[in-house]
Amino acid sequence: MLADFNTQPKESRIWIYASEKALTEDQQSHILTYIAEHLKGWNAHKAPLTAGVTILENHFIVVALDEGKNGASGCSIDALQKTIQELEKNLSITLMNRLNVFCKIGEVIKVIPSFKLGIIANKDTLFYDLTIQRKEELSNYLKPIKEGWAKSYL
Repeated sequence: MLADFNTQPKESRIWIYASEKALTEDQQSHILTYIAEHLKGWNAHKAPLTAGVTILENHFIVVALDEGKNGASGCSIDALQKTIQELEKNLSITLMNRLNVFCKIGEVIKVIPSFKLGIIANKDTLFYDLTIQRKEELSNYLKPIKEGWAKSYL
């Protein structure tokens, strides 16, 4: 069941998919419509899931699921991943490359392969922690590398 992302509870489980290039307005519109169509019928073992979607900073697609009603199952998560893979193919973009680290350098979001992070960034470089799992954590998903999982690459 499709819900407004902004009204999803702060405890909602989230999935973040990151585009290596800034998404155009047309791409964002297509992505939001495509995922919304999926969410309208999203279910786990025939129980409807209540979820919303948004795009942050022209790069980050965030799906939030209200698990207070029904929780996701392995099959429902796989169905969401398949939808994201279809978007990648349809738009010729990459959204699921977990080897990339998204850093904010100045006012620009730079995509750095994790194996090059130590060459380009330092412990105080801001990065987007895309491993967060709750909507409430979005308020601090941009943090210094020294405070997140990427510090192991420095």
